[in-house]
Amino acid sequence: MVLAGAMLAPCAHADVVVMKNGDRLTGTVSRFRAGKLDLDTSYAGTVTIDTDEVESLVTDGEVTVLMKDYTRLIGRLAVSVGRVSVITAPDTAPIPVDAKRVASLEPGRLGDKDWQFTGRINLGISNTDGNTDLRRYNFDSEAIARRDRNRWTATARANEATDSKVETEMNAIVGLKYDRFVDERLYGYGATTFEHDRFKDLRLRSTYGAGMGFQVFEGQPTNLALELGVDRVNAVFFDAPDERFFALRLGSRFDRWLWDDVIQVFNNNQLYASLEDIRTSFLRTQSGLRFPLRSGILASLLFNLDWDGNPAPERESVDRQLIFSLGYRW
Repeated sequence: MVLAGAMLAPCAHADVVVMKNGDRLTGTVSRFRAGKLDLDTSYAGTVTIDTDEVESLVTDGEVTVLMKDYTRLIGRLAVSVGRVSVITAPDTAPIPVDAKRVASLEPGRLGDKDWQFTGRINLGISNTDGNTDLRRYNFDSEAIARRDRNRWTATARANEATDSKVETEMNAIVGLKYDRFVDERLYGYGATTFEHDRFKDLRLRSTYGAGMGFQVFEGQPTNLALELGVDRVNAVFFDAPDERFFALRLGSRFDRWLWDDVIQVFNNNQLYASLEDIRTSFLRTQSGLRFPLRSGILASLLFNLDWDGNPAPERESVDRQLIFSLGYRW
């Protein structure tokens, strides 16, 4: 009996998925969105399963199912012939769940005051010695904290390059943004950014603004948000005259996973259209591809394009950067 108990122990704390074709998969359910669930296994890594192909599943432990309307269900996740439900207590009827209304799933009991954290950090380094002496460093990061109707987003990116120990590039942008959701899709926001670029003659450009946003899609595999607001822009230059004006801010944020999370395509845009002199308008864009590797490691191919309608004397209007980097996501 002791030997049998020891042999069965590894299965006692596992979720068993029975597929309609008779296959049985054992692991731990770690994510459930858009009608698909991720099963973390010790023998095949993370396996993504379509719930329509599941004959039966009841998680061994409790999970918290977060709905898009900010309600939450805590209990054991159950799937029966493609139908999803949550068993909140023993000897109670399962509560049916519309898979399309699920925002996310978290293992364990997640209270109303618990934060959810996601993010990424990427670093690119290149070094050439010999007849050519080039060094280049790139940094790009984003962190998102979410609790109920509140969402905080912090971003930072920086680039530095030298040629024969002479600095040829030095710029950085940091931003902080707060979103307060009115309902499932509509939200108000407040945001600020700070930008420095020595080779644009830009000592510091700061923006402070507020507006409204609309979350067209949220979750897997697609995210799309559109924003409209008004910002106060203060630009301090090393040599050129300083600029201060109000601008109409148009923002968009898009990303989509392709081929079962094999690759992610993304595009983020921020246009600041001056309400006083259209020539002082400027645009920031970031596009590219992300490739998840193993254990949270992430490879990224980034294309950054910045446009200034009124650049400092002897400066160009457009800056372009193509960057390959490695990083980590959580």
